[in-house]
Amino acid sequence: MKYAPEFPLSPRDRIRSHLQSFRTVVELDSDQDLSALPANSHVLVFGASGDWGRYGSGPMLNDASEAFALRSLVLDNGTRVSFAQGNPGGEKNLLPGHNIGNLYAAYALLEAMGWSFLHPLEPTPPQQPDWDFTLGTDGHTGLNLNEQPHWPIRAWHIHTQHPLELTHVLNGWGPNGPDDEAGWQSLLPEWERFLEWSVANRQNRVEWFLLMAESWQAFADSPQRQQRLRTLVQIAHDWGLAVGIDAPIVFRQQHAWTMVRSAGNEAAQIRQSIDWLHQAGFDYFEIEMGFSEFTHPDAEQMLAWMNEAARYSWEQYGKRTYVKVHCTQDQLAEGFTDPRNGEPLNFNFLPYYADPLLGVMPHTVQYYDVQGPAYTYGNRDFQFMYDYLRLEAGRREVLYYPETAYWVSYDIDVPLFLPIYADRRLFDLRLIARDDANGEPIQGQVNFSSGWEWGYWLNDVVTARAAWNPLTQIEDQDAALAQALNVVVKPFGDESDAANRLLRQWIDAQNALFIHGEVDGTRPEEPALRNAQAYLQGWEAWDHVAMQLGMLETQPRKMGMLEMHNPLLPAAKKIDYATELQPLLHATSTQLGAILAEFEQLAAGIPANGRILYDELRDAMAITVLRAEQVQYLYATEHSRHQQDLPQANLYLNRARHALDRALAITAQRESHYRTDPERIASWHYNPTAYHFGYLWSVRTLHYWWRDEGMVVDRPRNPGYLNIMDPVDLANGEGDWVEFGVNLSQLRHWISLLSSDRSWFNSLLFEPNPEYHYPQYDLRSRPDWYYPLAHPTE
Repeated sequence: MKYAPEFPLSPRDRIRSHLQSFRTVVELDSDQDLSALPANSHVLVFGASGDWGRYGSGPMLNDASEAFALRSLVLDNGTRVSFAQGNPGGEKNLLPGHNIGNLYAAYALLEAMGWSFLHPLEPTPPQQPDWDFTLGTDGHTGLNLNEQPHWPIRAWHIHTQHPLELTHVLNGWGPNGPDDEAGWQSLLPEWERFLEWSVANRQNRVEWFLLMAESWQAFADSPQRQQRLRTLVQIAHDWGLAVGIDAPIVFRQQHAWTMVRSAGNEAAQIRQSIDWLHQAGFDYFEIEMGFSEFTHPDAEQMLAWMNEAARYSWEQYGKRTYVKVHCTQDQLAEGFTDPRNGEPLNFNFLPYYADPLLGVMPHTVQYYDVQGPAYTYGNRDFQFMYDYLRLEAGRREVLYYPETAYWVSYDIDVPLFLPIYADRRLFDLRLIARDDANGEPIQGQVNFSSGWEWGYWLNDVVTARAAWNPLTQIEDQDAALAQALNVVVKPFGDESDAANRLLRQWIDAQNALFIHGEVDGTRPEEPALRNAQAYLQGWEAWDHVAMQLGMLETQPRKMGMLEMHNPLLPAAKKIDYATELQPLLHATSTQLGAILAEFEQLAAGIPANGRILYDELRDAMAITVLRAEQVQYLYATEHSRHQQDLPQANLYLNRARHALDRALAITAQRESHYRTDPERIASWHYNPTAYHFGYLWSVRTLHYWWRDEGMVVDRPRNPGYLNIMDPVDLANGEGDWVEFGVNLSQLRHWISLLSSDRSWFNSLLFEPNPEYHYPQYDLRSRPDWYYPLAHPTE
């Protein structure tokens, strides 16, 4: 190996480690004459060492920012030389003097040799590296690759308001809390593996959400934490990545670290907070509007605060500030009108009137694209978000801000395998790229990532690479998706084409069933209540409360199992079980089950190095099919009981329970393959977030599955049945919540003392302590008409 002098040390060490796991490698001096090496040597040259100018012909690469090239040639003595060289980033990369293009080139070279960088915490090595990959058919030359990014900004947001793999380390915590400095140090290798993944997948920015809570407030604002943050930033800079931090102004939701903590002198508090974040080393800042996604202060005041943050960060430090634009529609900015039609302005679009220094990030949620149905957060679609994105393009920096996992009872924590995320993210970026070409372009993408196990790395890989190359040269979406999935299935060897085809069939089925509610080629006129996502996703207590109240809803509505035969249920909340819901649930389980069966047939042909990834995708498919079966049979149980056909109800309940039991076996086995400590991400424990459990606790326990079974068996009237959230902590953080002179936290406490532990009040307004254990309340001993069947699926 030979490195240009400026090639950073940390990537050098990682590259050397990858190669040395297969063959002894020697690092040459930067002035080593390659023609003097022993005959038939093989040299990998990383960066602008000057050797291409000595031995090659023509320019190595073009002048585009972050562009890279791979070349190869054979010297007269038979020495094969592979060159990997790139350009530094431009203004948007934010790190002058760091040549991230060299790193893109280096990891493209490793990929050409057989490595894959799919799961962010676990690279996939080849069976054996292809040491002869550089040779063409003439036996002399063959490697000739040039790439450059489509958009200048390609950022990755790790949403550390959720208890994810990196939430502890990125907030300065060790596994045992903020005082666990040795534990924090032990987590740094995971951070560095993620940074390697980011470079390998062509990103140039990383960011996360900064948290605080009253119980560890002293640490949250301490010099000790600031130093730990500086260390994280410096490690990222070694990989050529700029680092941002999401630090809201007054947004109190989910333990957010806020700039303004008290009324009065808000501008001074904003400036002091930006000073503190600058001293921690961050390269740019992100803020949020409002007190939460659903509540906000006076619009004039919010606009002044946003302008203060954007102007001060730029004028004082030359650093950009961006604001997230949420997708709710029921908040208005009083005194402001929409410039397109003169109507009252959606509060989320208030940045239109802000200083042009403020960048905007229009944020869509879950897997929905910007053109199709999106029955979530009170919306029918996200076209209004795309219209706002196009309105702002050319006026200020604009970054599209979608998601590849939502968490919070919707996807990965059920778990559901939803590679439809990858398809819809690719669809959106291809649409944006085409519209950019016909008007003012945006500056790029920042993607919201919320967990990587259960195959969710697939969504992240496709989305990250689509921001580098949205494949606009391919007209057909399915053909573009097939191309995008090639990198995912590469470790599957001879079965890669079949795996690619089956993944696309799975995605096609989810497009039809989960978004459009299509059964047997027919789409309902109204997909709301008639899409599979609404029924297979998890339903937490507060999800049900929001649906019943018709407010603060964050996922698609369903017709509940206990509501479907309620004569008082309004027609707008009801669909026919026999002709609409049962066919949808049956089609979902059978169609996905058929694809799973074919995917399972590939197992014998999967190479050993790809088997870990293949097994994960197979298990993710299997548990999604089991979830579809469980939900199908629970609804069938309730329908049969309503028809007073108890033998049939017993058969269906047996089948639903069989599906849950089989799923428990899969989750127990899969947990042993998680890429980080399962106790950190899958247990019930206190952590920096407002959730007292890891993001996969509900997968370890199958909480949402047990809750659904309990709803059918016990028919609870308590709206707080199996609640796992502390709504006060989620909405306002720890400590006292005072509104209009009333201390709501104290009021909650005093009322709780007058109520039993399982009262409606306490179960709904407090998280459980200790955690629930399943089957809850001896569930499997009920109902009284139930008896187990030896072979319920026959």
